[in-house]
Amino acid sequence: MNKQGAPVLKNSREIANDLAIIFRISHTYRVDNDAVVRAGDAFIEVIKPVLLQEKTLIIELLGEYFYLNGARVRYSVQHYLNFDFLMNEFRKRGLGSIVFSSDVSCRDLLDFVREFQTCLSSDTPYVDLKGKTDMVATIDIGPLKRAQMDNVLNSRQLLRRNYFTAVSRFKIISGKAKKGEGVEIKKAKLIINSLIDLMLQEEQMMISMTAIKDYDDYTFYHSVNVSILSIALGMKLGLNKKRLSELGIAAFLHDIGKVSVPDEILNKTTPFTDDDWQIIRRHPVEGVKTIMATMKLDHISVRSSIVSYEHHLNIDGSGYPPANGPMKTDFYTNIVTIADRFDAMTASRVYVREPKSPEEALRILSEEAGSHIDPILLKIFIKMVGVYPIGTLVSLDTHELGIVYKGNPEFPYRPVIVLISDGNGRKVESTLVDLAERGLDGNYRRSIKKTLDYNKYKISLSEYLLDAYK
Repeated sequence: MNKQGAPVLKNSREIANDLAIIFRISHTYRVDNDAVVRAGDAFIEVIKPVLLQEKTLIIELLGEYFYLNGARVRYSVQHYLNFDFLMNEFRKRGLGSIVFSSDVSCRDLLDFVREFQTCLSSDTPYVDLKGKTDMVATIDIGPLKRAQMDNVLNSRQLLRRNYFTAVSRFKIISGKAKKGEGVEIKKAKLIINSLIDLMLQEEQMMISMTAIKDYDDYTFYHSVNVSILSIALGMKLGLNKKRLSELGIAAFLHDIGKVSVPDEILNKTTPFTDDDWQIIRRHPVEGVKTIMATMKLDHISVRSSIVSYEHHLNIDGSGYPPANGPMKTDFYTNIVTIADRFDAMTASRVYVREPKSPEEALRILSEEAGSHIDPILLKIFIKMVGVYPIGTLVSLDTHELGIVYKGNPEFPYRPVIVLISDGNGRKVESTLVDLAERGLDGNYRRSIKKTLDYNKYKISLSEYLLDAYK
């Protein structure tokens, strides 16, 4: 990163957070209130170093992230609520960017904040705000950019190929570990870094791949899916690429201890006996042994060992291995635990042929928030996977059926779906449909009427989602 961008990178989190605070306070008080004025003064002070060097400051919302002069803003868990609030405020107004010039004053800012709040009374808030902003010489705005669905075929093919490559390579790594040949950490790093690169380009599509599961090779698909979901959550938390890599490897290896579980137990088609469960519940400890015995002692091996040991422990101390009272589990563990449990509940396994729907899995996780899992991380995870998580079977107001294929951050109730039957109940060739599309009359072409249990309809998610990736 060049020096010119340094002030933005250094203060970006504070700048975005302070802007959210101004808008929050102005919801409650008039803009001439002392609290709003103080917040405005604080914001002008924090952006001064950037404006002195860059002359212009552009705060832009693209997808799920804010960018300041082109650099993505990274934020921590404690900043999440303000960032989420600011994102929603932008979207309500169709606002994509705010541009501040070097001579902007607190008075200019407060005038803008006033119009920012009042424009929502208009049927066209962005147009109204743009008209008023044009009269403030030091502040300009731009519209929200909506991602287009054009030219995505090559991306889908690339994601599909890399996803199955990751599953295949984990199968090899797991097989060698089972033979006592050790964990090939270099190969694991290559796999995870490849997934991270793809996630940075096509986050939603990559998340959608996790809905593709195979109960015959459950362990291998599960490890890759947990890695993808963990990395995606880490991205939402603003982790840099190095930490995403550490998190991804820890997630990738969280179940490596299962190499010690006999195949006749892992592949058992009948319910586990008490003796079976005793063996299975050893896998967190066996994972630590496998990792520490075959990897050099460094930060990655230590964090991976901690995640392996803790991923079945709950924050109230329940779970396994046994703990004495409430646990302060590792940050990476808290992320991996949510991803692990969500994917496990929504997957078919040899002994569980009917998985839970994504919607039901989120409901169960929500009930466990605060006692078993971290409630703040879960809230961010739920927002990440969407109101209608990928893999949800939906009935439309057109009487068509579809499976949610991709979330739509700008319109959470209007995801992209794969149509599987027409209005007369006839099976159709898999077709991607964006529920945010409008007809010539300005109304939405299709809307979700209700969700359905795909187990009752004997629908294979993998069949339809794989068709969508061809």
